Amino acid sequence: MPSAQNTVSRALTELHKLGGRASRNELTERLGCGRSVTGYALGELVERGLVEIDRSVSLAPGRQGGRPSHGVVIGEDAPVAIAVQLNADTIAVATVALGGRILARDEQPIGPLDPEAVADTLSEIVSTHASTGRRLLGVGVSVPSPVRAADGFVLAALHLGWPPVPFGELLAARLGNLSLMLDNDAHLAALAEHRHGAGREATQMLYLTTGRSGLGGALISAGRLFTGASGYAMELGHIAVNPGGTPCRCGSAGCLDVEADNRALLRAAGQVEVESDAVPRRANELLNAAAARDPRALAAADKVRHVLGDGLVSLVNLTDPDRIVLGASLGRLHDLAPESIPTQLLEQSLLERGGTIPVRSGTLTDPFLLGAAEMVLQPLLDDPRSAPA
Repeated sequence: MPSAQNTVSRALTELHKLGGRASRNELTERLGCGRSVTGYALGELVERGLVEIDRSVSLAPGRQGGRPSHGVVIGEDAPVAIAVQLNADTIAVATVALGGRILARDEQPIGPLDPEAVADTLSEIVSTHASTGRRLLGVGVSVPSPVRAADGFVLAALHLGWPPVPFGELLAARLGNLSLMLDNDAHLAALAEHRHGAGREATQMLYLTTGRSGLGGALISAGRLFTGASGYAMELGHIAVNPGGTPCRCGSAGCLDVEADNRALLRAAGQVEVESDAVPRRANELLNAAAARDPRALAAADKVRHVLGDGLVSLVNLTDPDRIVLGASLGRLHDLAPESIPTQLLEQSLLERGGTIPVRSGTLTDPFLLGAAEMVLQPLLDDPRSAPA
């Protein structure tokens, strides 16, 4: 029988996954308990300022019928997280509430700065978000690199041009007493899509995405990130799909990272010499042309999507997912021909024969920021009694 604390934790988690608003009946159904147990859990959450009961409306009955019930919403004074997305040319910072609601968001360009300078800039922006007077759980940072879980050591921020660097320590020294957590950007985007986007309710979700260049991914297993012994696991971009192909920054060649990213898409269309700053825009234009059925753009999209499918065949056999979610331009490639990758998996993957694996495009606008916030919010979801005063 679930403990009282576990029921309170599950009630807050379900409300969070529902976007921060639900009916009492809906929560009762999702918890699989009686109304009195739900009432106990909500009572404790209200007492701690985490949720509020909206008695001004009566929401529809649940699936099992019964009378309409009042709304349950995340409290206006509930703790928040500060989320950071570090890119090659920008820093985005947001204040994020339970329910995955972005309350405030800032973004500013950065030049080719060294880690110390980036830490200085980042700490200034975070300080502004931390000065609102709201209860603050901490700061979560999304980094385009494998990140050591123990101390935020950034192993290979190749797209930032950084050597291995103790970025977590640099940033912590500037943030004072603020709790700080760092993780790989694709890991965090996967976490956000699983909680709030295309991966909801999946048990084993395989996720791949791409940014300006390169390709990353993650595995969500039983609701949690699979990170390995040190936090470096699931560098999905560095499996070889074309041995002897395009050289990769990792030292190998023919990795998904360089054979299925935005630059690969442009190369497939004959656009070889493209400045790094222009890659996202040119890739977006090419995908727009493919959506308009331009033959050359369609041929380029087909070529890269097939390479992506080759990588997914190996990854499906390795991870046994019950859902695949493709973010950013990978999702757009899939949307151009939604039957293509599932057909390739059926023909080439051993595990696909055990049942069709749904392939979905990511649905979130800010998955990296939301994922960084999820990392910070998780301890509160696990133990609502840990909420700061």
